[in-house]
Amino acid sequence: MNLDKFFNPKSIAVIGASRTPGKLGYTILENLKLSFNGKLYPINPNSGEILGLITYPSVLDVKDPVDLAIIVVPAEIVKSVLLECIKKKIDHIIIISSGFSEIGEKERELELKKLAESKKIRIMGPNCIGIYKKDLDMIFFPRNRLKRPPEGSISFITQSGAFGSILLDIMANDGVGVSKFISIGNKVDVDEIELIKYLEGDLSTRCIAIYLESISNGEEFIKVARKVTKIKPIVCFKAGKTEKGTEAVASHTGALAGSSAVYSAAFKQAGIIEAKSSEEIFDFAKALANQTVLKDNKIAVVTDGGGFGIVATDAAIQLGLELPSLSNDSIKALKSFLPSYASTKNPIDLTGDATVERYQKALEAVLKDKNISGVACIALMQLPTLTDEIVTVLRDCKVFGKPLVVCSAGGQYILERNRKLEAFGIPVYSTPERAVKALYALYEYGNILKREESEKKK
Repeated sequence: MNLDKFFNPKSIAVIGASRTPGKLGYTILENLKLSFNGKLYPINPNSGEILGLITYPSVLDVKDPVDLAIIVVPAEIVKSVLLECIKKKIDHIIIISSGFSEIGEKERELELKKLAESKKIRIMGPNCIGIYKKDLDMIFFPRNRLKRPPEGSISFITQSGAFGSILLDIMANDGVGVSKFISIGNKVDVDEIELIKYLEGDLSTRCIAIYLESISNGEEFIKVARKVTKIKPIVCFKAGKTEKGTEAVASHTGALAGSSAVYSAAFKQAGIIEAKSSEEIFDFAKALANQTVLKDNKIAVVTDGGGFGIVATDAAIQLGLELPSLSNDSIKALKSFLPSYASTKNPIDLTGDATVERYQKALEAVLKDKNISGVACIALMQLPTLTDEIVTVLRDCKVFGKPLVVCSAGGQYILERNRKLEAFGIPVYSTPERAVKALYALYEYGNILKREESEKKK
């Protein structure tokens, strides 16, 4: 069954809608009212209105068809509510409620699974926070406490609602866009495998990012991911790698987690870029969603701060990237406008009095150089010589068709300019190491595509 009604419903019933601000059933309805253009049906046993919408005692009292039901009631009555949804012929259901296998109530969860299979309905959850996209916000965090990111091209699947919500907040703060955010919780029915299949054909998704605690069907996961990574990148962060972490997974979603080495091998086989930390899943995803692949390991570092240039160089070499010498023509071009105290060696140091014009000419020379396949650009925008035009210069580097990542760190003044760069699809990082690692992820994905191309020819 197609999953499209989860993401593009025409009508939604919120079962457990509340009149009390601060309760989940109130916040979910409020956020849907602010974002969703279809019909909303609050289900509450007490008649009246919530947020100006007429309530219904049961979903069976709604006369019109309902595409999607969101259940936010105590776990003890979820099954009876689900049976009403089945009677109403609602075949797409998101169960926000917790109180299932994550607290040892496996039998209660098994009942949901049996209903999904026997009645041919699709269930997302339980123990999840649902879906967020620009026109479908059912996340139960108030908007004044958790910012919503702009529309973008990263789709994020997460087993942990808390992990996902924090990442959403960070993305919003940094101005990084999201296409779809999907919290799957205990994944009694819909899992990461089906969602990867769905997102393969989703035109607004250019990169799939996944936070996983367990995989139920490893063989199928590898098969599906390997097919999808030929078309669009997947970056995955696996939590629960230590003995204690594995125990925590069992108490969080009631799932079993395998060893770190097994997952790393599976990701490699599937063509998935593995993130080793919560920071990396964010860093890699925004680079993979917005930049071309790095075709080989030859990069340049362009900086206005010598120390950061050295740190970036060390990070690159440790990862196996190279900083080759520029061609004679490129060096000649750089010397024509750089002061004598600037460095034309790779890393290229434009020095602490760098201007926008100096950056523009230097980046053009470096990106045109055939020895260079990608650039890590360090721009310390606090310099009085750098005007806001640096944002335009970095944006325009896209015309060269080579990947560019930026390191730019600082307070509110810098953050405002970084957000503009992110809106243009230029990934920005607060440290040289993070920027270079993101460039390496683009190199990894380039190698994955090469591997697939070479296997086609065999």
